[in-house]
Amino acid sequence: MSPDKNGHMTQSMASYIKTDVSEFSDNFDNSAPPVGLDMAGHDTYLMGPKTVMLDSFVVDLLNVDTSAQTFRLKLLLNMDWEDDGTIEPETKAKRNLGRINTFTSEDSTRATTNGSFRSGKSNDSYSSAYKTGKYVPKREFREDSLASTWNPEVVLVNAIADENPIEAGSKLHCVNMLSGRPVISRSVLYQPECRCEFTFSNFPFDETDLVVKFSSNKWNSEQVNFMWSNRLDKEGSGRRTSNLGGLMPLRRESSYLKKSVDKSAIGGVGLSEFEIIKVRVETEEKDVNSMQRYDNAEGAFSEAHLIMRVRRDPYSYLLRVASIAELLMLLEVLSFLSDNDDLSERFSISGTIFLAMVSLYGPMADALPKVSVVTRVDKWHLYNFFLLFASNVENLMAYMLRGIINKKVMNSAESLLGMLYLYFVITNLIWFIKPLKDREEYTLLLVWLEDRSELYKEKLEWVVGKVLPWRKKPKKEEEEGSPTNKKWGTAVGAVVRMKNGITKKNSNEQPQERPRGVAFSDGQKRE
Repeated sequence: MSPDKNGHMTQSMASYIKTDVSEFSDNFDNSAPPVGLDMAGHDTYLMGPKTVMLDSFVVDLLNVDTSAQTFRLKLLLNMDWEDDGTIEPETKAKRNLGRINTFTSEDSTRATTNGSFRSGKSNDSYSSAYKTGKYVPKREFREDSLASTWNPEVVLVNAIADENPIEAGSKLHCVNMLSGRPVISRSVLYQPECRCEFTFSNFPFDETDLVVKFSSNKWNSEQVNFMWSNRLDKEGSGRRTSNLGGLMPLRRESSYLKKSVDKSAIGGVGLSEFEIIKVRVETEEKDVNSMQRYDNAEGAFSEAHLIMRVRRDPYSYLLRVASIAELLMLLEVLSFLSDNDDLSERFSISGTIFLAMVSLYGPMADALPKVSVVTRVDKWHLYNFFLLFASNVENLMAYMLRGIINKKVMNSAESLLGMLYLYFVITNLIWFIKPLKDREEYTLLLVWLEDRSELYKEKLEWVVGKVLPWRKKPKKEEEEGSPTNKKWGTAVGAVVRMKNGITKKNSNEQPQERPRGVAFSDGQKRE
């Protein structure tokens, strides 16, 4: 990565961190009391709810079960909050290298606690402690931080079971620096199985929001306010663009996904049925009506939602089901061209195709939950079944009317009906695969075709110029019709024409004759 990109990323990250730090108090308060297990040290009436800054990173999308409407993922969650009463500046004693009198363990402890002291062994030599610029928990909170200090008690609201974090055995908090501001940090790794609502109306081109809901089972919204880091709140709010002018937004969003989702993950990134296309976050307050019947109970809890927009990979269904079904539908045209005197031959073709279509539709329907939702593939198959039924009706009518209508007229009518049937089949297929146009693969394919067409056009013009030199375009016409002007539009063409005009103007001017000698200080010229 170039230094410019590194510098841009550093500046961008610094702006996000400054925004996050602005949610906390400005400076470290050494005299602040600890928040306490019951939040006695934090007055919510004067200071408002306790702010907990959240940040997440998706390690892997393990499983998505559309039938049960559940998903399982591995997620890293980081929480930051301030509790100045439980930390203190870290101090270390300077080394007495080369001196006779050195620190004992007792002296080092006093130096760390008091900051500086004079050694009692000698009045001449003394040592002092210095601050490292870091912060550490106070002595009484070092052994078991979780049991002795405040924590937000984060739980997963929409988890199916009691999903505890994988690192639940840890008993310590970390003290990190956030743009010079010391904060208490805790990072946990979850592997939950969550349940959420799926949308199937556009199957197999459907997109679904997988939501992971974080909240507290102890503190309500008047006591704790969950907020997402500005990095997730701002970068993940953009819309996905897939037109020819939107290649740069797609690249920016892809770069953002690399910061939010592990690029080495199998699910959601690699060869999996669902692909993560966008990650965004939301915060809201959830009202619990059963809590409102108690005195002094607000009944609302702060919730933080991590929303992953996933998209199904449709190419497996298109290759294994849709392509075979479409070939069978095209094969049905043969029933219109067969002899109308043999009804069994026609019904054998149509009946075999109908049974094959039913066998293809069954496994796809079993992959969806038993809900009353008519999907896109259902509409496509039902329309194909209707066309097959209409084809069988036409076969029967042609057999019954074979002795009444002239044979030549009947053959012409059947040919016309066959072409009409083929038109409806192709129209139905185009409607079915229309969502592919909204994917970025369609944009990349158009760009690739445009580049290849320009390349072949240039090669063809070169061959024509070599074979037929008298058909070579004039220079002015070549410049106006060059691929550069066509690709970049009229603006670049105007610049080229402007340069040509300036060149032409300069060429019309009479060239000035250069002096043949060189003038020296005495005014004489010498060859």
